[in-house]
Amino acid sequence: MLDLDDMRKRYRELSSVEDSKEKIIEELFSQVEKLRQDLTLAHDEVDSYKELVRLFKDKSIKDKEALEIKSRDHAKLSFVSVLVDGDCMNFQDNLIQSGYDGGQKAVRLLRKAVEDYLFQLDPKANPRIQCRIRVYANVSGLSKVYHDTSIAPVDGTLEAFIQGFNMENGLCDFVDAGNGKECADMKLRALFEQDILDVHCQRIIFCASADNGYARVLGPHREDDRISLVEGSSFAREMKELAPHFATTSFPDVFRSTKIISRRVSFSTVTPPRTPPQNYASAVKTTPPRSQSVSGVNRRSPSPLTSARISNRPRSPVRLAVCKNVAGQRVDPPLRYSSKENVDALKQRKLCNPYHIVGSCPYGESCNHDHESRLRPQQVEDLRYIARLRVCPRGVWCAEESCVCGHRCPRESCLGPGYNGCKFPKVMHGVDSSIVPTTL
Repeated sequence: MLDLDDMRKRYRELSSVEDSKEKIIEELFSQVEKLRQDLTLAHDEVDSYKELVRLFKDKSIKDKEALEIKSRDHAKLSFVSVLVDGDCMNFQDNLIQSGYDGGQKAVRLLRKAVEDYLFQLDPKANPRIQCRIRVYANVSGLSKVYHDTSIAPVDGTLEAFIQGFNMENGLCDFVDAGNGKECADMKLRALFEQDILDVHCQRIIFCASADNGYARVLGPHREDDRISLVEGSSFAREMKELAPHFATTSFPDVFRSTKIISRRVSFSTVTPPRTPPQNYASAVKTTPPRSQSVSGVNRRSPSPLTSARISNRPRSPVRLAVCKNVAGQRVDPPLRYSSKENVDALKQRKLCNPYHIVGSCPYGESCNHDHESRLRPQQVEDLRYIARLRVCPRGVWCAEESCVCGHRCPRESCLGPGYNGCKFPKVMHGVDSSIVPTTL
């Protein structure tokens, strides 16, 4: 006989198992549904990523094409700037003597020399890059020098050379900068500053080896690998010190390797040289003796000739103290100038800074600045301030006792290179001016 209680118990157990199975199945279906939804979302995301990748690829291709177009346009505008100071970087005599034909030949030779030099620097460089040549000179003064030295004794030879030079190529110009020593310098400096900021200028080939004045222009850019110096006649002292910081070369077929020896030192027809010419001493020796009465007068009142000889007598050189800070950088001792008006007046007098400050001039009789004036102590102090406005080419590590240039920006409120025309490089700003004792 069946046991009903046992049957009920077994039924309940079976029902419980069935309920568990259904619950498990329901949970499985729910999990599968969730996975299906997640998979759908994942597919949608993948499709979105694929679309983004496609868009990025399309944009990358377009950007690459645009960049190539810009690169081609940039290459079309790129140029090499050749800057020549015609007063101190003289063309070969045979080119000058050939007049018009010589001017045209000079352009061809110079362009060829530049092309060969650029290939030597980088064989992969664009061989069709434009070459812009600018020569600045005091033409009237230079013409007189060529005439006096018999290099071009026939009038108009230099002018014909310049005409041929200018006619040979549209990007090559020989420009008359005007009378005066600084005229060509000012033009060349301005063009250099413009080219160094021009992104299209691939290289500046600077041809002015014999002029120390350009050391102040080149000094702040000594780390720029776009600048090359061309040596004609030997590098002047300060230029020679800068030369190791730049690429250097020479174009012997184009430029003279020696200076032109002339009776006149300066090319200026307006401002004659302050120092006497080389034959000054011989001129004094050959001066015929005066009568006894005149000699007596001369003993009481020296003649201008005698005064000039006395005023140009070498002075005892002064050694300037080389002060340094704790980092070993040179520090210019503080000084006070009298007034802006007095400083501006001294600037107009074209005084030789080294001669009046330390008592010696590295250029000797070739110096075109005033050695004759006698300055009061305060004027010397003002001149020291003026001299410090020039950047020392040796920078903060200068150890020259005779150096009168500036070794830090003198303006405390200056914000850096280029601010209000500041020529001092970044390293010469914010220099610690605390002087520490040095051990001898």
